[in-house]
Amino acid sequence: MIFNVQLETARLVLRGFNQQSYHDLFSQCEQQEIMTILGISTQEEFELEQFRYKGGYSTYNLTIQFFQLVDKKDNRILGWCGFHSWAQQHRRAEVFYMLKHDADKQKGLMTEALAAVLNFGRTTMNLRRIEAFIATNNPASYKLVEKFGFQKEAEIKHRYQFGDEVDWDYMYALLWE
Repeated sequence: MIFNVQLETARLVLRGFNQQSYHDLFSQCEQQEIMTILGISTQEEFELEQFRYKGGYSTYNLTIQFFQLVDKKDNRILGWCGFHSWAQQHRRAEVFYMLKHDADKQKGLMTEALAAVLNFGRTTMNLRRIEAFIATNNPASYKLVEKFGFQKEAEIKHRYQFGDEVDWDYMYALLWE
């Protein structure tokens, strides 16, 4: 099995990937099978994911644990939610999430998924701090993390640059003792 763990919610199956399972996927499967498993529909998307894999999701002391969101009704891949920049020795990670299609938004799916992922982070990954960096112009996203008790800690200017555009983010954190 390619997935390292599987979680379930009322409407979703969350298929887990870590660095090893991601490596297994790319080293054991053909391109079409990878595209099917990851819900990739174009060659461009595949090449981007292959670039990410070859570049390495994990580095010296940081790794990943993320989940593919699959609709229980029709087995559609809806998006992703999980952790990157996971510093195990510091018990800290950065959360990320995304839904692939606008039609799936505003239905509570990400709230459902994030609840399960945060619980996994706390209980299984033993995290004490989870960070979220959210674009200042994305109120839906910061309202989502605020539902779970994340607190805004800072505004970060020029965090990322995409072409000529510069990203400004709010940094949120959720702390457990």
